[in-house]
Parts: sequence; structure tokens; C-alpha cells
Amino acid sequence: MTGNDIRTKYLEFFKSKNHKIVMSDSLVPKDDPTVLFTTAGMQQFKPQFMGHITDFTRATSSQKCLRTDDLAEVGVTDFHHTCFEMLGNFSFGDYFKSEAISWAWEFLTNVMNIPADKLWVSVNKDDVEAYDIWSKNIKIPASRIVKLGDKSNFWPSNARLNGPNGPCGPCSEIFFDWGVNPQCKNPDCNPDCSCGRFCEVWNLVFTQYNRKEGGVLEPLPAKNIDTGMGLERLTAVMQGKRNNFETDLFTPILEAIHKAVSAEKAKITLRESRVIADHIRAVTFGLADGVMPSNEGRGYVMRRLIVDMTNILIQAGIKKPLVYTFVASVVKVMKSPYPELADKEKEIVTTIKRIEEAVIKLNGEKVPEFLTELDQLKADNRGNADALGEMMFRYRDTYGLPMNLIQARVLEKFGEPVSKAAGVIVEKLMEEQKERSRAASKMQGDVFLSSGVDVKAIPKTVFLGFDQPSADVTVVAIFVDGQKVDEAKDSPHVLIVFDKTPFYAEQGGQTADIGHVLARKGTVEIKDTQKQGEVFIHHGALKGELKVNEVVKASIDGERRMAIMRNHTATHLLQAALRQVLGEHVKQQGSLVDENRLRFDFTQPKALSREDLERVEDVVNSFIRRSDIVLKKEMSIEEAKTSGALAFFAEKYGDKVRIVSVGEYSKEFCGGTHLDTTGQIGLFKILSEGAVAQGIRRIEAVTGVGALAYVRGREKELQNAAAVLKVSPEDLVPRLEAQVKRMKDLEKDLSNLNFEIMKNSIADVIARAEVVGGISFVTHLFKDIDMETLRRVSDLVKQKCPSFVALLAATSSESGSVIVSISDDLVRKNIKAGELIQKITPLFNGSGGGRPNMAQAGCKDPLKLASVFEAAQKIVKESLKT
Repeated sequence: MTGNDIRTKYLEFFKSKNHKIVMSDSLVPKDDPTVLFTTAGMQQFKPQFMGHITDFTRATSSQKCLRTDDLAEVGVTDFHHTCFEMLGNFSFGDYFKSEAISWAWEFLTNVMNIPADKLWVSVNKDDVEAYDIWSKNIKIPASRIVKLGDKSNFWPSNARLNGPNGPCGPCSEIFFDWGVNPQCKNPDCNPDCSCGRFCEVWNLVFTQYNRKEGGVLEPLPAKNIDTGMGLERLTAVMQGKRNNFETDLFTPILEAIHKAVSAEKAKITLRESRVIADHIRAVTFGLADGVMPSNEGRGYVMRRLIVDMTNILIQAGIKKPLVYTFVASVVKVMKSPYPELADKEKEIVTTIKRIEEAVIKLNGEKVPEFLTELDQLKADNRGNADALGEMMFRYRDTYGLPMNLIQARVLEKFGEPVSKAAGVIVEKLMEEQKERSRAASKMQGDVFLSSGVDVKAIPKTVFLGFDQPSADVTVVAIFVDGQKVDEAKDSPHVLIVFDKTPFYAEQGGQTADIGHVLARKGTVEIKDTQKQGEVFIHHGALKGELKVNEVVKASIDGERRMAIMRNHTATHLLQAALRQVLGEHVKQQGSLVDENRLRFDFTQPKALSREDLERVEDVVNSFIRRSDIVLKKEMSIEEAKTSGALAFFAEKYGDKVRIVSVGEYSKEFCGGTHLDTTGQIGLFKILSEGAVAQGIRRIEAVTGVGALAYVRGREKELQNAAAVLKVSPEDLVPRLEAQVKRMKDLEKDLSNLNFEIMKNSIADVIARAEVVGGISFVTHLFKDIDMETLRRVSDLVKQKCPSFVALLAATSSESGSVIVSISDDLVRKNIKAGELIQKITPLFNGSGGGRPNMAQAGCKDPLKLASVFEAAQKIVKESLKT
């Protein structure tokens, strides 16, 4: 039975029990700040668990999940993964323990045909009801029912004692027995034993309490069921494999890895191949859900996983991108349940390859820099454990250098005692990093609790704002200081819920509406509008009185909404223009639209040229001049997908979606507010373009009145600049060109003068040269001269000194310059200027390079260069000795 077969059978089984099959949610949990990623099947059902009214009370799903709290265990144990699927069935105040237990048993024994005597269960030691159901109804022998404490069999773990407050309850786990482990020394071996005999298959959580302060457990009026079963573990059991990586969910991926690595005549360990197989699944799903590699948050996790896979291959001697080729195997295995992987395969491959190339390049640059910094620490006698440990961690965490390489070099330079002590510091810092990662990705116990107010019993708000800027609405609820009240008076911060509203709640990158509410005996200035589930919460300042059930007049700020709509519709035109100018690889990665500007993030491997930006701007403005009608239509998600509409794939869409279309050039999923015609935008002007992450660019722009104000502002700056030079704006450029030429001539004259003055001192500099390893080492730090003058000084040294190595530096008010020059006879002895310059540039955060006989570098911090010049001399001298 394949993994795909098992998934299908599970969903169909619970469909037969009147459960609604709900498709897997994105790995990016929408409107849930408690975690970085979706880590459990129940997360997408948070509104239902919180009591919000829906059209179903039973659900089942196979949810893709991502956890990073056990990264170190991946490839080591039989069952740890970063990315996995969780099969689950859920009840929201419908059925409870008896049905959950009996259906779990029925599925495993009747559908999966697992022998009953191979299954054990655990229950919470205080859960008599669950024990009796297993014992009396299912008739499992008492010898195969294990009673465990709150650490193992309560959710959240130990919540009764340690919290957090909120919904919680006992759980019951089902285990598969692989048979007696001859190496186990425990005479009472049971599922609580860690010998490997038992494999946890299914966890049934009975959410029946509400924990309050002091550990008081108050029975919930509506009890819920939340179960989770790892598809990979069940597949291993069904295919008779103790290791998940030996199942058909992984073997095609592992085969692709082995084939590609062997073709490069390289070798990696079994653990390393499993790490890559695991990570490439996580990255493929993450990128497909819109998580782009970056240096923070979710993006950092994606980048870290790609870096780790690339480093495994680099250490195996593979110095070219290869990880991206494994994506095809993941898509082949998973495209049946997740067809979107095939649709996005090209984008995923491109992104991974780009990161791989950057990692390989960075390794080539940072390994020499790391070695130079090690040399500096040793030369300065600063090679203590703390300094070394912090440096080792930095090169691992920030630059992604492999830890085994880092440790080997430290051991080589400083010896075993210092290396071991530094390793302790690294482990401490890495554990702190892991704790931060665990805290970010772990399923929080209070995930059911809302950060807002209690709106469980409130029906969803009807949104009128697509067509109506104002409306008569009924006050459904009022909250003051977080408490629900029947009436309020003169409150500076009141939260109001209406039965319907013209106010748009902030979502999808569009800012919230503001406006005012006119009541019978008061007014409310609405300052913000937010959504909590399907309920709109209006934040306002009340003057006078307001009562529940009162009918009031709610009106948005129409002029502000119009400005927001100009910017929102313009983002759609911008994406269409970018795809037209740059290509169809352009995909939205995020956006922000308010009344002042728009911001649009999109996939693009390199910066846009000035010509590209002008073309994009011209295309958008041509769309505006056409004054095309902006069509909005609601349709089913299936119909929308087949229509070719673009979706921002980090968003979660319901069964019904809204499509916004403009002409033949733009069609997108969008729930925001838009203009009636493109001509209402007026004018579109790009303000800036830049990078926000690798492969992600950002454009900021203004429209309408904002664009006009920007253009007028630039005109005024031009006029002011012309006035300073006492010319007309038309003559400004020729006058500036003349002024720049004059400045360059003066700088050249000054450089010549400085050089003539320094000629007399060069002999003294050469005379002070130190002999190192039989080589004349000329070194000096000059002040207030530029790179051109420094090069001429270097040439003069070469004329006057037949055999030498020169390290010359200069500082000016704004920058620093360094030259390493070597006579031809020493170049023939394999002393190279380019290699020496690379060793010292990390000291002053510089960059440079050159030929074997002469190399140069620059930096933007002259004070830094001056402060480390002595250290640079030491590094060069040490190099000459060897």
C-alpha cells in the first residue's frame, strides 16, 4: 500500500463518518501569529475550535506541516522530519471520546488491516472514561493499555501544572509493536520505553477543560476532538519499514540524490543523504507556499535548509549547484495530492539554484576570511575560548560555513584544549539559537486563545463596502477595556461590531478603512478596522452614548478610500507590466497599499535597470490612459484556477473567491477594494526599486494626487539647484558638467603636488624597510592622499627597490586605500599580491583584488583602516615567514 493510497483511504474513511474533507492549509498559517509555520493539523481549524459558527462540525484533513525544533535529529532517528504530513479528524462540539476511539480502532484494524495484537494504547492516568472505552468497548487487554502522566498524555504537555491557561485535555496514543527488542533490559517494556520497540502512530486529544489560574480545570460546555497521525509513520508501519526514509514517500528522492552525487564521482553518508531528502521536501513545499529565502523569520528557515544541503555537497567535493535538481523527484512523489508543486516547479528550482550559487560563492570568499580572522586572533593573542566560540558561531550561523570545517581549522591553529573550550561556547550559542527556533515553530498551548476580544457567539459580519460607502447598520456588540458591555459613554477606545459594515478590515496587504459613525445620542470616530475570524472589529473613539441593538449610520472616509483604491488597482497593473517587460517568472511575493503609496514585492533574480523601470512605468501609464473597466466577479475556487487568474500563493483562499480583471492583461484573485476604471488612477510614478531578499525585489510607487505631488516636488528641487548655480533649469546639466570637470582638474593638480612633495620622503620609507624571511618589506600609512597618488608612490618604490614586498595605505576624509606591490623576482617565488590583499581586507571591511605583482583594496571607513594597519602588517609579515 503506497503513501498516497493510505492518505486517500484515511480521508475517505472519515468522509464516510460524515466528516468534511478539508484541503491542506498553507505552511504559512494565516492570521495566526503564535507560530512561524503550520505545525499541526488543527491549526487551520482554530476558528471552529474557538466556537465560531461554520457550516460543519466534523472535519478531516491531511495537513502538510513544518517543524524545526528537532533539526539535529533528522537523519539520525527513524522518524524525525522537518516537513511531514499529519492525518487528522476533528470534532467541534460534536462527537467525543467514544466515537474518536472506536473510529481510530476501526480504521487501523479494518481498513489498514493491522493485527489487533500489534497495537498498544496509552491513556492519561486520571482518564477513567478513555480507559474504560479501550478496555470495555474495544476490548483491548489491560496488559496493552498503559497509564501515563500529564507529561506524556495531556495536551499541552503538563498544562495542568505549568499552564498555559486555555482549552486543554487528556490524550490517548496508539502504538505499533515491532516485537520484543532483544537489547532492551527493561522487564516491563511498554510504549513509555525508549528502546525502539514501539512506534507512536496516532494521538487522540480530548479537549474537555478550560485551564484557569492556579491550575483549576473547568469543564468546557462544548468538548472537542483533535487527532493527529503522521502519514510517514503509518506508511512505514504499513510497508514493514522501521525507518520512514525507506518508504515510497522518500525512496525516489533518495535514489535521485544518490544518482546525482555518484555522477559527480562523490560520496555522502547515509545520514547526509537522508538530511537532503528531508530538507528538499521542506524547501519545495515552503517555496511553493511563498516562503522565500531571507535572513529572518520563515525565510531564514528556508535559507538555512538550502545552505545546509549545499554545504553537505561542498564538503563532498561538489562545487557546483546540484540541490535544485532534486526538486523534480519531490514533485513526482507529491504532485498527486499537491498539484500546485508541478505548477510552481520552475520557480522553486530557480530559487534554490540561485541560493546554491550564492552559498558556493560565499564559501569561496568566507573561508579565506575566516582563516585570516583566525590568524589575527592568534597574532594578537586573543585566541581565548569566548572570542573563538563567538567567531565560530558567527561564521556558521551568519555565513553558513560548515561546522566540521570551522572546527578543523580552529583545532589546527589553537590546539585541542582551546578548541574544545571554544566548542562549548559554540554549543551554548547554538542551543540558544535552537531554543529561539523551537519557540517560533512549536505549537503553543494557548493557540486557541485570541489576541482580540471574545466574539465566539457573534455571527459573521456582512461586508457592504464594495458598493456602499455608508449604510444604516445595527450595533451587535460593544467592548470597553476588553469587556463586553450593553452600552458605552464617552470612551476614548471602544470596539464595536455591526451586523454589516461598509468599513474594509485590514487584510491582503490593504490598509483598513477609517471614518465615522452617527448614533442617536453620540458619534464614533472609527480609527481602524480589523477582522477576527469572520467578524469585523471597529476601533473608535466615542463621544456621547452608544447602545447594543441601536441602528446607526456608518460612513467611511470616501476620499481616503479612493486613494487606497488607486494604489490597489495600480498594484495589479504593475504586476501585469512587470510580467510584460521582464517575463512571466514575475510573481507577487507581498504588497502593501494605503492612501499614500503602494509597495509591491515580486520574484526577480536581479535589479531592474533604469530603462526597465521606465518601460514598466510607461506600460502602467498606458493602461491608465486606456481607462479600461475593472471587472470584479465572484466564482468557485476551481473555476478561478482554470480561468488563469494569478494567485498570491502565501494567501489562503476559500471555496468562493473574488477575481479582479482588467482588459486582457490582468486577472488576479483579490478580495480588496478597487476602482471602476483604470483611468481613475490618473498617474503612476515609481519612487524606488530594491532588494528585500535573494531573488525578491520591491517597488514603491505613488498614484494620483500623490504622484502629482512627487513630480512637483522634483521640479522644485530642480529649480532650487538651478538657482544655486544661477542658471536656468535647462542650463543646469551643462553647468554641473563644467563644475565637475573643473573639480577633477583641481584634484589632479593637487595629486601632482602631493606626489612631488612625497618624492623626497620615499627614500626614507624604503630605508626603514624591515627584512622578513630574507625579503625587504616596505610599509607605510600616508594621510590625505587618494588611490591614484598611492599607485604612483607604489610605482616609485618599484623603481627604487629591486626586490621587495610593499604594503602601502592611505586615508582621506571619506575613504581608505591599500596597495600590495611585489617585485617580479618574488612573484616567481610564488608570493602573490592578490592573495595577500585578500588576507587583510576583512580587517577593515574592505574589498579588492588584482594581479600577482600588484593588488589594491578600498574601504569606506578611513579611521578603521588606520586603526588596523598595524595588524595588517603583522598578517603580511607572518605570510612572508612561511
